[in-house]
Amino acid sequence: MRILDLKGKLVLGDAVESLEKAVKGLLEEGNTRLIINLKSVDYVDSAGIGELVASKKRCVEKKGDAKLLMPTQTVYKVLSMLSLHLIFEIFQDEAKAIGSFAS
Repeated sequence: MRILDLKGKLVLGDAVESLEKAVKGLLEEGNTRLIINLKSVDYVDSAGIGELVASKKRCVEKKGDAKLLMPTQTVYKVLSMLSLHLIFEIFQDEAKAIGSFAS
């Protein structure tokens, strides 16, 4: 299980490409259970949302999962408007997020 700490804006360009590269690299290393920490992400656009969904899909294809940790209120609103809170497990507590992989 690995935690990816994201910062700033998750938008089209370097930020989205960095997330994609990081997730693919971790999956290649055999890390299929990921927690994406959004605590320091203050904005996400459609490309960022798309990459979060793609990251989860990549993990699930490898028999793992990707979960979200501490999205800011702004980011959570976007996630819920798109009903992604029904697809992603979203945690406000890191220990609970880690513990959710125990089963």
